[in-house]
Amino acid sequence: MLFINRFLLFLFFFGSISIATANKVTQNLFINRGVFTTVKSTTFPYFAFNSTTTFAPLNTVISILKTDTLIINVTNNDTIKHGFNVKNYAGTSFTINPAASISTTIIPTQRSVFIYYDHLNYPKNTYMGLAGMISVKDKATDIVYYWNLKDHLTSYNQQLAITNATVNWSNYYPDYFTINGKSFPDVQLDPTVKINNNVNDTIYIYVTNTGQSMHSLHFHGFHPKAAYVDCQKIKANWVKDTWGLFSMDAIILKMVPDKKGKYSVHDHNLVAVTGGNTHPNGMFTIMQIN
Repeated sequence: MLFINRFLLFLFFFGSISIATANKVTQNLFINRGVFTTVKSTTFPYFAFNSTTTFAPLNTVISILKTDTLIINVTNNDTIKHGFNVKNYAGTSFTINPAASISTTIIPTQRSVFIYYDHLNYPKNTYMGLAGMISVKDKATDIVYYWNLKDHLTSYNQQLAITNATVNWSNYYPDYFTINGKSFPDVQLDPTVKINNNVNDTIYIYVTNTGQSMHSLHFHGFHPKAAYVDCQKIKANWVKDTWGLFSMDAIILKMVPDKKGKYSVHDHNLVAVTGGNTHPNGMFTIMQIN
């Protein structure tokens, strides 16, 4: 009897710890319509999932721990019907009428990264900006960066902003390339993009390709490891300096720098390092290792 009582006390105590450490995180998202301004001040119509009703060209990055329960509330702040879906997570696909809202729940089990996006009329609404990232961390102290890759063709955005308009995707040749809605040099001012750490730090880079083109990220100086993959061609635990991501691929790269210096990361498809035909106004960032 004494053993049973002690066992029950053990279950109660540690069960209480598990319940106490579980955390509910609520994230509100609003589907907003606005205008994207490029690094060269070119503008075009754009959509985004924002945390308020004010438009910003950066989709909200949702960051949680693997012990969290995530509740996402999405409101359609636009005048047309939109969708919401979390790639590879069952039960999260919705259609949202203008001024309507939906709610969905995600319970992660491991370090991972998910793409959330508007799946209606795919790839139209996703291309027009409605695709963001859910990052799941192991612990709050993880050193984490978030890179949401996108490509843009000015004329296509202008055309697709018209209701029921279509384009010929076989003629798609993007002219602007962004990480978290920014191009070089503006991207260097984003602390969630520019890596600035010390030798022997363990760094996790959460990357999603929500553009329509393939992007091949090339690291100078280091060979990151694929800690988590949701990719067409990449396998977990690969170690290399160049990572080819197809549209809607997602990956977590783990990097432990072994030397000091400044090292660039850029798309190996060099046209993606341009913006409006100007180099290096595209997917390009410089890491600082101290």
